[in-house]
Amino acid sequence: MVSTSQPVAEIAARLRLAVVRTARRLGIHSRLHTRPSIALGTAEVTLLELTGAYTPFANGGQGVLPHIITRARNGDGKVLYERRRWTSGQVVALHFVGAMNDMMSATVLRGTGKKAAIEGQMVGGKTGTTQSYRDAWFVGYTAHYVGGVWIGNDNGSRMRKVTGGSLPAELWHDIMEFAHRDKPPLPLPGIRAPWRDQIARLPWTASQAKNDAQPLFDRVLGIFGAQ
Repeated sequence: MVSTSQPVAEIAARLRLAVVRTARRLGIHSRLHTRPSIALGTAEVTLLELTGAYTPFANGGQGVLPHIITRARNGDGKVLYERRRWTSGQVVALHFVGAMNDMMSATVLRGTGKKAAIEGQMVGGKTGTTQSYRDAWFVGYTAHYVGGVWIGNDNGSRMRKVTGGSLPAELWHDIMEFAHRDKPPLPLPGIRAPWRDQIARLPWTASQAKNDAQPLFDRVLGIFGAQ
């Protein structure tokens, strides 16, 4: 049986430096190599980096600068610190965002991330499982929130066949279902299906129409080009 990861590794072998440059543009700052195996997860990054890198797919292509503290006041209420910059600008063109969302929403609708699905919300995401079940993760997003869940042992020992589509996806679902209690359903930016009639009324689709005829494969690979 041929591994389903083989096509991804072959694409990475052709792109190499473009993969690393794209990761940097999306907010990955950990050390990365340019070997084809990078497509299989052989370079370690933090969960914060990984979650932040998925955020442009949720917000229409804007890079983010993850942070915890937005404002600090003293006892008298005087603002001592306020975060003013949250974005690194447009890091992914909108039609490439749509291509990625077409693909990653399918992961939740009928792929390995089905346990993350939230009724009434469009969800995109990706599951991940390292060899010997040492790490399992799910990073998912809606048009409202982005979140990542990692499960593993601190000593790096193997788990009992925990995959990204099992406990991580279930945890993500439970947390996000609560967070979306009062949130209206929204389509993901640039997506072509299945809420096309609603998407047509949203502002982020204006620049996308001319790219609709482009095959999904070409649209996805386009993310590795210059913006």
